[in-house]
Amino acid sequence: MSSKLFQPDSCNRRNFLTAAGVLVVGSLFSCSKINDKSQRVSEKQLSIPTEMITMRIRVGKIRNKDGFELDGDHVLLTRDGWKLFSSNSNFTESPDQVMWVHNKETHTMIMVEKIKRCAGKISMHPRRDVSPHAFDIVVHVPMEEYLPGVIAGELYSHWHLTTFAAQAVAARSYATAQHLQRKETSYYDVSDGPSSQVFLGDVTLDVAHRAVKDTQGVLLTWNNTVVPSYYSACCGGIAAAASDAISSSYLHNIPPLYGREGADVCTSLNVHQWKVKRPHESVKKRLSKWSRSLSSNPLNQLGSIESIIPTKTSKRGRPKSFEIIDSKKNQHEITAKQLVRAMNTNYPTISEPTPKVRSSCLVASRLGSDIEFRGVGMGHGVGLCQYGAQVLAGQKMSWESILEWYYPKALVLSVS
Repeated sequence: MSSKLFQPDSCNRRNFLTAAGVLVVGSLFSCSKINDKSQRVSEKQLSIPTEMITMRIRVGKIRNKDGFELDGDHVLLTRDGWKLFSSNSNFTESPDQVMWVHNKETHTMIMVEKIKRCAGKISMHPRRDVSPHAFDIVVHVPMEEYLPGVIAGELYSHWHLTTFAAQAVAARSYATAQHLQRKETSYYDVSDGPSSQVFLGDVTLDVAHRAVKDTQGVLLTWNNTVVPSYYSACCGGIAAAASDAISSSYLHNIPPLYGREGADVCTSLNVHQWKVKRPHESVKKRLSKWSRSLSSNPLNQLGSIESIIPTKTSKRGRPKSFEIIDSKKNQHEITAKQLVRAMNTNYPTISEPTPKVRSSCLVASRLGSDIEFRGVGMGHGVGLCQYGAQVLAGQKMSWESILEWYYPKALVLSVS
């Protein structure tokens, strides 16, 4: 593995993405929970499944009047209902106006923002709460067919097979947990981007298919439940607890997600460190804009920033909250996740937030007219560290041992 500093342009699988206010689950810049109010997950035990799961992946959000192209046919939603410019007899509409395509052949979907190829059933769900023309596209893919398209998007193709195998188990466990939480409350389990875990669709990458086959049906479990096995690009050497970095859900209050003890091997790579310098005025505008989006407006009347200081840290030493002190000596406290979100959210009236603040494990200092952020890691730091796993794989550690290191006390269980 290269020890050079990470460069965004070197990532050949997706754009440079980091926590960015998204709770990173997976990917080289890793996943967040879905924010749709109608998609709230239920708080109940995630029992280990006894049969293969079919994943429901939202691959498209159509929000315009033009619709999209499916296998050469055009599909759009109007005020009066579906319009299908097609000779395809496989389209059927259910009573709730959901449109289905039932054949299992590989489909090609051409949307405004991307092209996706994958096999399986397709369902199209009206989102009239958004607009009369809005709908979501969901593909239904058996778990073991879904996973190669995930890990091919999450890792670099030249990485070790062992790294891919560890990632396959983590991705399968995360996807299973999402499905179990959402199967009765939502029409989809995950999206296809870093806010859940990347899904490229059908892929031909041999190492991805081999890793899925070598670990077929293997899940991470604890106390007879499935572990929601989050992962991120790089923990920066310091593990994060899911209850701090993701949410306070009872599902996160389990030993495998408390965070391992001790420094991680990713610290042997220069990629684990980063530095970002932003103009003070830009930082102030971003913090104020973010704060005004909340009813509590915690940064009301923020003055010129003098310092940003960690006030609370986790058991492992990662910042949990920061105190912002301004020129009026006012003290404003926000969480570490909120600080990253404010720094990385795109606002039309503020210059683009580049380079990104890569994680909340940081310190900040005022340098003249700038504020400099120095940090470690990429993403939330919970669970598997992808760069660290690659180092351990290079040291001939098995994928089982890698998972044991990153998810303490988890049991590797085959349910196939």
